[in-house]
Amino acid sequence: MYIEKRHIRKITRIFEGLNIPLRLLDAAGTCIVPEGGQDFELPDMSLSSSINHHLGDHLCRALDINPPMYLVTRAGGSAVEDLLSMTEAMLMGLLKSSFSITNCSDVYRRVLRRELSSMELTTHASEHQIALDMRRCVILFRFDKTEKSAYSVLGEMIPLADTDVLVEMNHNSAALIKDMQGVDGTEELMQYAEAVRETLLEEMGYAAVIGIGEAKNTLILLGESYAEAKRALEVGYLFHPGAGVYVFSRLMLERFLMGIPQEDCQHFHSLLFNRKTAKLFNDEMLQTIDMFFRKDLNLSDTARQLFIHRNTLVYRLDKVLRQTGLDLRHFEDAVTFKILNELNKCGKEKPAAVE
Repeated sequence: MYIEKRHIRKITRIFEGLNIPLRLLDAAGTCIVPEGGQDFELPDMSLSSSINHHLGDHLCRALDINPPMYLVTRAGGSAVEDLLSMTEAMLMGLLKSSFSITNCSDVYRRVLRRELSSMELTTHASEHQIALDMRRCVILFRFDKTEKSAYSVLGEMIPLADTDVLVEMNHNSAALIKDMQGVDGTEELMQYAEAVRETLLEEMGYAAVIGIGEAKNTLILLGESYAEAKRALEVGYLFHPGAGVYVFSRLMLERFLMGIPQEDCQHFHSLLFNRKTAKLFNDEMLQTIDMFFRKDLNLSDTARQLFIHRNTLVYRLDKVLRQTGLDLRHFEDAVTFKILNELNKCGKEKPAAVE
């Protein structure tokens, strides 16, 4: 963005009064303040704004504007980090008169929360040079407990493409707006999310759950993708609490079941799971059936996975057939069992909404 000369002069006077030398760079790494100062080689990946990034023996902090600008100084302890934070706040206060919304993150955050009309969105997107037409999706990260905000943790760890944007939603959650160009569908997004989740846990000790919304072609529809990512977390965690990564488009059955009234869920679940069948559906039997379904009703694969003889598996399935009338080797009966079993989960208290 263009900075008026009067602002350049004011920033220069402030920098000259500091004991620690600071540089203000443009998006290419060219030094703006002080004039004629040394340029700086920025990394190819985007740097999340409002976070101090260690680049060799330097600290770099991206201002939340588009195109970005950067504060750079020599690393040197907490005092230097505090100086960068305070300088950023000063600069944003000085420059925010140029914005009708304070910064780019405000625009994206309000887009995700669907707080802007179509006209407002077009105006703010133009002011902040945000593309209206681009295929993007929202990946929502939610942390259980962190001393640092989810945004800070992710901003320091995730390498972002130039067209990716990380947005702070609250202390425990952050949304990654992912450019879908070059991304080969949902499977690749899941692998990416799983890799981030594993890195967070193994290297930083943070547990996170991740929801993935569907890709949208326009900026105004990103609010839908964010709502889908939130819904994926709510529904996925209820039905598959151990998964960790939940994709909205792959939870169609679960979303359907969540729409059934609680009393109906309990009623239909009890048609199969009741006092008469309590002994039949013990933990061992339920584990057997679950594995049978995961192996796509394949008897041999299921037996091998459970380390039991094929005839033992057949005996257990015959036992279910005799007592319930459902032959789980047949697709329709397997679907009936699956749905009635899952109804127990959505017949309980609904999960709290995700911010």
